Amino acid sequence: MNLLTTGKDIRRVNELATILLKYGFGDLIRRLDLVAPIEQASKMVRQGVNRDFLTMRPGERMRHALEEMGPTFVKLGQILATRVDLFPPDWIEEFEKLQDNAREIPFDELRPLIEKRLGKPLEKIFSSIDPSPIGVASIGQVHRAVTRKGEQVVLKIQKPGIGEKISADLRLLDMLAKLAADNSVEIRRYRPVDLVREFDRSLNRELDFTIEARSADRIRKNMRSVTWLTIPKVYWEYTSTRLSVQQFIDGIPSRQLERIEDAGLNREILARRGALVAWKMALEDGFFHADPHPGNFLVLPGNRIAMLDFGMVGKLSRARQEQMVQIMKSVIMQEPSTCAAVLASWSDGQPVNTEQLTADIEDVISAYYGVPLAELDITALLSDITALLRNFDLVLPSDIALLIKAIITLEGFGRLMNPQFDLMSEAEPLLKRMMRQRYSPTRLAKSLGLRAMDAVDRLYAPPPPAGIAHADAQPSIDPRHLERLVARLERSQFRLVQALLTVSGVLTGAILLAGRVAPTIWDISVFGLFIFLGSCVWSAWLMLVARRHLREWE
Repeated sequence: MNLLTTGKDIRRVNELATILLKYGFGDLIRRLDLVAPIEQASKMVRQGVNRDFLTMRPGERMRHALEEMGPTFVKLGQILATRVDLFPPDWIEEFEKLQDNAREIPFDELRPLIEKRLGKPLEKIFSSIDPSPIGVASIGQVHRAVTRKGEQVVLKIQKPGIGEKISADLRLLDMLAKLAADNSVEIRRYRPVDLVREFDRSLNRELDFTIEARSADRIRKNMRSVTWLTIPKVYWEYTSTRLSVQQFIDGIPSRQLERIEDAGLNREILARRGALVAWKMALEDGFFHADPHPGNFLVLPGNRIAMLDFGMVGKLSRARQEQMVQIMKSVIMQEPSTCAAVLASWSDGQPVNTEQLTADIEDVISAYYGVPLAELDITALLSDITALLRNFDLVLPSDIALLIKAIITLEGFGRLMNPQFDLMSEAEPLLKRMMRQRYSPTRLAKSLGLRAMDAVDRLYAPPPPAGIAHADAQPSIDPRHLERLVARLERSQFRLVQALLTVSGVLTGAILLAGRVAPTIWDISVFGLFIFLGSCVWSAWLMLVARRHLREWE
């Protein structure tokens, strides 16, 4: 095998293989064909595995193995916790328990690194720094400080040498992923190469502290209308790729329920507000906190909340938001073919048995027949859908995977605050608003207009050069015909908008009349009568114009 080219690579793979074998994953080593070049590992294959580890569930053993492998693999497990389409719930549960066994670094060792990043001695900027960290993770260490201006801040410092160690592990992971894809059909279905590439992007973004700071700023800007939410301020004059300086927020960690109760705060309101914030980020802004676990929430006086740690964020394009609305609509309206079409689009070009997929989806959504949106068990629904993805070997897009992970994690925060918490009841207003916007006359008219302009652009597009023209190319179109076609398209679009507005006016007038909305004369709504009659007259005029044009075209 020529993948392991240096002594460091061989030693590191030997160490990783030893840990895997220790926790009973010798079959994985054999499938990867790594037994021969690993001397220590090959001895352990013959020795067998500690029975204590074999009493654990496979997911639990893998969690312990990843923790022992070090920070890169802990982060890998945290990414795998988002892939509910690839791993069963018990494995996801274990991946979510992964903890960094991080060693604290004395502040005296970090001091030169901080001063190098700041370009001046610490005393020039900070009046005091607490040498004892308030948080220690595999990548960074967090210390409280006070600036010369008296501002309470926290310093997040990247540990020395961590970037180089992670880069080496990522290189090995890429080699092993390719080896796994070549040697094992069973492992290949998990798409190890794509997973490692996704992990590489995520981890390299996490190593750049400015990316996390920009995410915090973006979410703060999106959420500025929410007065009871606090996002820590970033001090950009001190922040760089390996040093982040942010506002210190003094609040109660959301896991400390007794302190919350003693402070006289309302846990039900806190649960609702946490859900509202998360749903707004995902469904309206399309940019959301992808890890809203209780540790990332602080509770502030007045039932206010603060969100921390924006190292893992997700983005949802308009197309993805549209797909989520379509899935929700297909469940509520019992339209399995619509849901199947969305899921089949995630096939990554692989053939899909659409008929069987539609039938299986029909079985799933029939369990939710007649269930109001507010009472929909979103986590159960998502679990059922991701099980279908696994069965049909479909690829869950990474942004959707992050959203699903965020939803499931968010429900855990809500249940912690309020055991009767219902996640979907908080999302119902936003989902209904999205559906109204999707089917609004304005959006329909805009969509039709864009399609008409696209058709015109195609007609006006210059013909290909003579050298590349196809033999069966159609004759050129008379420009006069194009002008008439454009004029008709424009008139049709204008008439369509008028028709939609007329229908809206008739419906609005009828509703006002039925509700007897004030002001009224003889118990008849004045506005309702005016709008209804005006819309009817307008409708009659449109029909006359359409009839006249129809005769002209004949």
